[in-house]
Amino acid sequence: MKKLTYLTATAFLGLSLIGSFGVPTAEAAQTTSTTTPKNVAAGGSVTASGEYAPTQTKESAFDQSLYSKWLTFSSTGWIQVKLDTAKTVTSYTITAAEDFPERDPKSWVLKGSNDGSTWTVLDTRQNEDFTYRNQTKSYSLANASSFKYFKLDSITNHSGGILQISEIKLFDGSVDTWTTIKPTVTASAENTPNEGKDNLVDGTSVTKWLTFNATGWLKFDFGKPVTIDGYALSAANDFSERDPKSWVLQGSNDNATWTNLDSKSDESFGLRHQRNHYVLNGNNTAYQYYRLNNITNHSGGILQLGEVEFSRKDDMWHAVNPVIEVQNLDAAGNGQLFDQALPNATDDIRVIVRKVNELLYNNPSESQGVQKIKVTIEDVPGVAWASGDHIQKTVGFSSRFLRDIANEPGKSVRDEILGVLYHELTHCYQYDDNRYADKSVGGVSYMVEGLADTIRFTVGYHNRYNMTKGGTWQDGYGTTGNFFRWIEDTKKPGFVRELNASLTPFDGQDWTEGKIQELTGTNVNTLWTEYQAALPN
Repeated sequence: MKKLTYLTATAFLGLSLIGSFGVPTAEAAQTTSTTTPKNVAAGGSVTASGEYAPTQTKESAFDQSLYSKWLTFSSTGWIQVKLDTAKTVTSYTITAAEDFPERDPKSWVLKGSNDGSTWTVLDTRQNEDFTYRNQTKSYSLANASSFKYFKLDSITNHSGGILQISEIKLFDGSVDTWTTIKPTVTASAENTPNEGKDNLVDGTSVTKWLTFNATGWLKFDFGKPVTIDGYALSAANDFSERDPKSWVLQGSNDNATWTNLDSKSDESFGLRHQRNHYVLNGNNTAYQYYRLNNITNHSGGILQLGEVEFSRKDDMWHAVNPVIEVQNLDAAGNGQLFDQALPNATDDIRVIVRKVNELLYNNPSESQGVQKIKVTIEDVPGVAWASGDHIQKTVGFSSRFLRDIANEPGKSVRDEILGVLYHELTHCYQYDDNRYADKSVGGVSYMVEGLADTIRFTVGYHNRYNMTKGGTWQDGYGTTGNFFRWIEDTKKPGFVRELNASLTPFDGQDWTEGKIQELTGTNVNTLWTEYQAALPN
């Protein structure tokens, strides 16, 4: 629920199950790079003619967040940023604030300097107009000189006695590069063509790897040494007895001598497609090869897995790294259930934050720069909630809800907490068109709650196979969430990211259901009818 607020290691020779006869192999590791323009003004030292402290400060114009703004009680003003090193800026952007267009900048001069005293004019603008709130406008410069100081000078507004700007960015043509590595997979055996080893790294647990053996092994070659701080396994679609129960994770740089990194002996996956993550604290050694060895199922003669993920310390999502604080306000009461279920809660929360961002965005530059997440456990009614602003978010849990889960036969308190965290942490990062309200008054809360449950379904902390016919696609929560998950899995890979992007409040448009047809090519009601036909009664 979204709460409405203002807003250790032992080396040994790898013998075990590995052999060379009949072992399926794969192609070379695939490295994919994505680049985004680097904002060279980020992190600079800011001065200005004035500001409205503490909430609408000069630093807000360079904090890379469109949810904040710089405001000064004057119709004119200036603002400048000092960089650590001189840059040759060739373009810049200015983003209008969220309200009162008369406060927008109308005219200004951009200047550069290397001493903060002698200035060179780089660009002059007159009669600029921002046609909608939070609009970003780009400007190119014919500049070949490097400067350490950049100043937006002689800024005038359109009218009135207040001047404001949401964001200023400077670009010199450099880029941030985000790299993903899809490792090659070798397996003890596989069931080709549909249940092969490559399904383990295809980005979805809808497909799976299966072997007609109770035991097996998997090896992952990254093509170069990489350091991991964790990994995750996702269950397959059916028959929990086929799930891995025990295994050893190992690393190697010569594919011969292996080092134990982790071992599990009695693991379970509560739901189909459930993503269990495992944190490796203190691992600082890079390995080219990683192996899940001595994998054993729960029973029977078949072993299967939906997906295997490795958390590389240098992967793109480690750029998402908010401060995590857990405050248990009922530690002596039912709140102790939280501490017992998640003894290393900050690690678990950080893992979930990064996975949520991966599912919502293409790369970290698209994500919202939340600086801190505070999780509280309180003796209050309800289940859980999220609140906060663009700097700090709070996720709250009811300890009475945890008590009720603990008293329910067959329920795992840990799994329920993780599932709720996926939902509520999605609220901390998703877009909501700034219209979190009931649809009866023009709001899109059903979209916001539905998308949060989509993430929970995707990682297997809601049971997608328990969903039955009925309702409407605008009912929110699980009804809407599983529908969106179904579109992603069966109709349009990438739909969830695009749907979240369509809910941005910074495009000057109110979200409408026509966006779904734009994204999928099919009317949403036609999709709903097809989805309903696929569900049991």
